Amino acid sequence: MRTLAQAMAKEYAPDGIHVAHVVVDGAIAGDKIMNRFPDAAGRQDSLISIEGIVDAFAFLYGQPERAWSFELDVRTSKEKW
Repeated sequence: MRTLAQAMAKEYAPDGIHVAHVVVDGAIAGDKIMNRFPDAAGRQDSLISIEGIVDAFAFLYGQPERAWSFELDVRTSKEKW
């Protein structure tokens, strides 16, 4: 996927189209997780917030062409490395 995104970024950048490789690495605090795993509600800090994902994409969207980010990895701060 990363290689495909790189190829697309090179192809479409001259047309002003920003292609980025975005990885959402973890469970998302949405209805699907909350309904399937009710105990997840007590562990909100270990789930990626939908608002955080939206903020990350808004950040990419608002970047000027002279400072585009190509890769973005979204995860919680509670990740165990």
